[in-house]
Amino acid sequence: MLTVYGYSSQPQTVAAPPYPRRMVNRDKFTPQAILAQNLRTLLAWKHGPNTQMELARASKVGQATIGRLLKADAAARIETVHAIARAYDLEAWQLLVAGMDPSNPPVLMPVNQSEQQLYAKLRAAAAEIAALPQAPYKVDPE
Repeated sequence: MLTVYGYSSQPQTVAAPPYPRRMVNRDKFTPQAILAQNLRTLLAWKHGPNTQMELARASKVGQATIGRLLKADAAARIETVHAIARAYDLEAWQLLVAGMDPSNPPVLMPVNQSEQQLYAKLRAAAAEIAALPQAPYKVDPE
């Protein structure tokens, strides 16, 4: 392989990343799988029901249904997802967000004034950066 200046070059070796790479199998990345993972996360969380039986009592959803949802064996009705979400003081759509963190659930809009101001500043900064002219790359011949 030759460089821009005509010198020969060997390809660089790439070491394995220091963290395990998470590959997503798109065939298994389904709403049922996301719901099952989020339910397992919620059951392990210290706030709210911690067992299938406690969740069944709190949500008024059958324990067998909860078990099937945890195995991702069955598609859930929206009413079932809503009832389970209410047991944890969440909205149904939040249970369908991949990688949901119960201590910091996803939101659609900022909740308070200071968050709204922060997001407005971030949007303005991103717009300023996008508007900057692109500098041509300079290659030092040495």
